[in-house]
Amino acid sequence: MAGVLFNNIPGNIRVPFFYAEFQPGGTPYQQNARLLLTGQKLPAGVATPNKPVLATDSSVSSLAGVNSMLEQMYRTARVNAPLQEIWLLPLNDDGAGVAATGKLTVADTLPVSQAQALSIYIEGERIRIAVQTSDTRTTVAAALVAAINATAGLSLTAAVNGTNAYEVDLTARHKGAQGNSIAIDTGLVSEDGPLAATLLTITPMANGAADPDLTAAFSSLGDDEFDWIASPYGDVNALGDASDLLNDVSGRWAWSRQTYGHYIGTNAGTVANLSTLGNGRNDQHATIFPTRKFRSSPWRVAAAVGAITAAHLQGPGASAELSRPLRTLELVGIKGPLSVSDHHTLSEKQTLLYDGVSTYYVTRDGKVRIERLITTYQSNPSGDPDATYLDVNTMAQSMFGIRYIRQKLTNVHGRKALADSNPGNNPGIVTAEDIRITILHAYEDLVALGVFENAELFARDLVVERDLVDANRVNASLPLDHVNQLHIVAAAAVNYMQRREPRDALSMTA
Repeated sequence: MAGVLFNNIPGNIRVPFFYAEFQPGGTPYQQNARLLLTGQKLPAGVATPNKPVLATDSSVSSLAGVNSMLEQMYRTARVNAPLQEIWLLPLNDDGAGVAATGKLTVADTLPVSQAQALSIYIEGERIRIAVQTSDTRTTVAAALVAAINATAGLSLTAAVNGTNAYEVDLTARHKGAQGNSIAIDTGLVSEDGPLAATLLTITPMANGAADPDLTAAFSSLGDDEFDWIASPYGDVNALGDASDLLNDVSGRWAWSRQTYGHYIGTNAGTVANLSTLGNGRNDQHATIFPTRKFRSSPWRVAAAVGAITAAHLQGPGASAELSRPLRTLELVGIKGPLSVSDHHTLSEKQTLLYDGVSTYYVTRDGKVRIERLITTYQSNPSGDPDATYLDVNTMAQSMFGIRYIRQKLTNVHGRKALADSNPGNNPGIVTAEDIRITILHAYEDLVALGVFENAELFARDLVVERDLVDANRVNASLPLDHVNQLHIVAAAAVNYMQRREPRDALSMTA
């Protein structure tokens, strides 16, 4: 009976005495979900366009360029996921792109009888200058230009208009439609007073066009694992590129690739626009996050959502984190819509969640929190409504669960012969029943980790058998039962004027 399996020590050695070889015993699967931030770099950034590159706190400025979209995304992602492995997918501005522009116009008459502070907000960041009684509209404009350009992390630059020196021309650092979402405000804090609103006329950022195409960048990812891909591009074209990357017959979820991944894009459309966009999709590997009227730019929002998702859905841990909803988690550093009237109503959220669009809410202290993060999947191949892949957690559980089972199988049976039976218990031979037992043990582990449930039903319905045609192949059917998320608690509260025990109960007590 052969009871010990050697990989290197030959069976016919005669030279004495003691020989030992080392073999890996295998460890439980532990996932390190990479976050891939997809966004535009500046020409000063040294990163190769369309090629993924690992970023660190010290390298990101050099890779993407100071104040670039991609650097801002990294900084935002890092505060939301301090320990996450973060990669960049740098994009050049589209050659046919147009940068968004805006304007600040200083009023002809300065309504100041004493020195005052004037505050404006760009992307929610306050920029303050002092206005003196002796100032003219042109000196105020020049001071604003200097203050804006001296503020780190802004997505635009300022210059005094070449014709009217009292006008401040604002230009997005990057070409493309994303620049139209750069918010410019006054009076966000009551202590600022009315000076800015009285003195300045704001022409919002507009006319940016032609975001980069994602096809070339996505084609460079190869078979490297990037579980979460976050970008501000959430239009039809970008979502189509993401679908090609993930859903194609040779895509990252294909049986022949098994690299997986999920795309998170943002969109600043109205509820009607978002509804139309979401209803035109049916992709379990894509998420649309709304950003209309956000003060933070959409690329920062995308980075925050991606970081939160990667950090919380990369592994179950002791608290079944992989299966817990992301609801209530704060998007750190993100500023949402100013006015309550710009927050989505209950009925609007209901519409969005049935049309494949995720939702958020804003707390009283202004913090933006995830409400429900979903995919755009809405119907099965027959066109009938289907909620199987509604929640992002389901896809995260699928990635983790299959990888866990796969590693268990390769650890135990990675290099063995296959037979119908093994009466001699030879360690170099595996049977279909052996594989079945290994899968069962892996599933029980996943149940204990809170990823799947109902191990008994899984064991009853699990099928593992040798292929009828290929004698070297084993086929398995895995009925995975996912742990769900608690999203709804419905209570029927019955009101009584006075409650009394029934007469029958009273007589029985007597």
